[in-house]
Amino acid sequence: MVEDIIYADLNLPESARPRVQQVTDFQGSTYTEVKLNSRDTNAATGHTSAGRSCSRKHVVVVVALLIVIILLLVLAGCLVHIYHPTASSPQDSKTLPQVPEEALACPKQWEKHGRKCYFFSPNTQKDWNASRKQCTAMGSDLVIIDNKEELHYLTEQSRHNYYLLGLTYSEREQKWKWINNMEHDPALFNISGPHGDYLCTVIGFREVHTAPCKGVKSTQNMCEKSATLSEKLQRKLDGELKRRVPGMNVIPSFL
Repeated sequence: MVEDIIYADLNLPESARPRVQQVTDFQGSTYTEVKLNSRDTNAATGHTSAGRSCSRKHVVVVVALLIVIILLLVLAGCLVHIYHPTASSPQDSKTLPQVPEEALACPKQWEKHGRKCYFFSPNTQKDWNASRKQCTAMGSDLVIIDNKEELHYLTEQSRHNYYLLGLTYSEREQKWKWINNMEHDPALFNISGPHGDYLCTVIGFREVHTAPCKGVKSTQNMCEKSATLSEKLQRKLDGELKRRVPGMNVIPSFL
């Protein structure tokens, strides 16, 4: 009978299709048994709970790291404040004022001017590199002119001779530079003479002039270094410091 027929169409993918088993009974009737596997809802719930637990642990770790970083920054700020006081901090009682020029001295054969010592070599040098090597061997270097006052002094000292300076021309940068890598300021003085292969400079006869770095027979060497306390004054200073009263800013008498 048509009314008793039940029809079902299951459109499932190949991997998800259930096993179909046909069984024929003794009377010749045939029926179909469909077995479906239900999903394990408990397993899915377990995965979700585990994911939430991992997320919470991750947040806790990040927060802990942020707290540690903040504490380290605060500690660093405290250390800077303790060991690097500001300009408004009181002066340390052991700190001495800058030594005046009168207490400074230069070695023999050196000329003192201001806080510097100058050595004017009586011998001629033919090479700029050899001149600088001679200066460094004496704990000094070729002269760098810092200001007008120093320029005036050196101009007076070199009225009858040419002395090499620590000023050379950089062909790569196309500019005059001192040996301390500072650029020459044209407002300080002008450099006379031809350029070309003359990449070094000399001071003499009241001007700064270009010169060949290989030198000439009339070129002499000139070195400079900072003036220091003489041995006698250094011993006196050491004695004064030993007699100082703790907590009192006692200045040596010669200062």
